[in-house]
Amino acid sequence: MMVLGLVLAGCSGSSDGADGKEESIYSKIVAIAKKGRSLANVKDELKDAGFSSSDYEVKSDTDKMVLRASNWVVQSVEDGDKPVINVRKASDIAQEEEAKKVAEEKKAAEEAAAKKVAEEKKAAEEAAAKKAAEEEAARKAAEEQAAAQAEAQRQAEEAARQAQQQQQQQAQQNVHYANCSAVRAAGAAPLYQGQPGYNGKLDRDHDGVACE
Repeated sequence: MMVLGLVLAGCSGSSDGADGKEESIYSKIVAIAKKGRSLANVKDELKDAGFSSSDYEVKSDTDKMVLRASNWVVQSVEDGDKPVINVRKASDIAQEEEAKKVAEEKKAAEEAAAKKVAEEKKAAEEAAAKKAAEEEAARKAAEEQAAAQAEAQRQAEEAARQAQQQQQQQAQQNVHYANCSAVRAAGAAPLYQGQPGYNGKLDRDHDGVACE
């Protein structure tokens, strides 16, 4: 009772009656029993601050009996008839943190693997697209080359045909017969005006037909 009297005296003026006492106890306990602290250390500090174990209650997350304070860690403090310090076993927290770490590492590995797969897929798609573009360019180049060769061949054939025609025309223009006997011997009689070898001298009646 002396402890409670000291606490009440230290907080006089903050509230009236029983509510003032409860608020004072709760506030002081909250200030000491911070989340993540060892219950053993919290109990020691509460004892040093003048609190006894009857001033608060300790409750585990699994409703198990809290025997060894050093094995438990503070999670929160609830107000009530008596402040309740909620605790969890340090080993459970460690296991949970380890499981969380493993899960995060697994997730990171999966994300890295997925990223690698996506990058490889993208690289493969880009390579395929590049290859397709190169093949298309090669096909067009081959078509253009083939078309150019065909055009060159056509032009060469046309030039050869024109040269042959020109040669034939020149040959026809160079045909000369000495007389109608020569025309008949060549099987060219009769000769019409405008035909190779036609000569007015061979066309006696000047009707446009020689060696009739």
